Amino acid sequence: MFCPSWIFDISVARVAQEFLSAEVPLEAVAAKYANGLSEKYTAITTEEMAESAQLILEFLAEVEAGESAVPFINEFCYFRLYFAKVGVPRKMKPMFGSIEDPVKQKEYSGELMIKAFRTHTFNVRGNPEIAAPAGWKLEDDQNLAEFGELVRKQSSLLDSF
Repeated sequence: MFCPSWIFDISVARVAQEFLSAEVPLEAVAAKYANGLSEKYTAITTEEMAESAQLILEFLAEVEAGESAVPFINEFCYFRLYFAKVGVPRKMKPMFGSIEDPVKQKEYSGELMIKAFRTHTFNVRGNPEIAAPAGWKLEDDQNLAEFGELVRKQSSLLDSF
C-alpha cells in the first residue's frame, strides 16, 4: 500500500524546508522522511525524496525566492494538508479510517509534486486569501497523528547513515 500523494508532497516540501532552515545535509533530512514513511507505506527511497526536494530548491532559486522560500514551502504544506485541490477542502475526519491511511496505487512522483508546488506558488502570490493562517506550522497541526510525529522528529547527521 502506497503513501497518499499529499503526504509525499508535504514530506518532500519539508525536506526542502528543513534543509534550508537547519544545518543538516539534504540527504539526512531526506533519509528521515524516507525511512519514516517506509515504516507505514511501500518503501520510498532517500534518493527519491532528495531528488524531489532538489526540484523545489531549484524552482525557488529560479524565481529568486530568497527570504520567501521557507514561507512558500510552508504555504504549500498547508494547502496540501487542507485542500484536495484548489477550492476543494480535504475531509479531515473521514467516516472510515484516517486521512493518513495508505492508498492502493502509487499516485505520487517528484514531477507531479513540483508541478503542484509551482502552481500553488504562483496562485498564492496572486491570491493571498488562499494562504496559510498567520503563524501556522505543520509541526503544531493537530490533524496529523503518525505523520505529525515524523514531522516533529529532529533531523540529524546520523539519519543519512
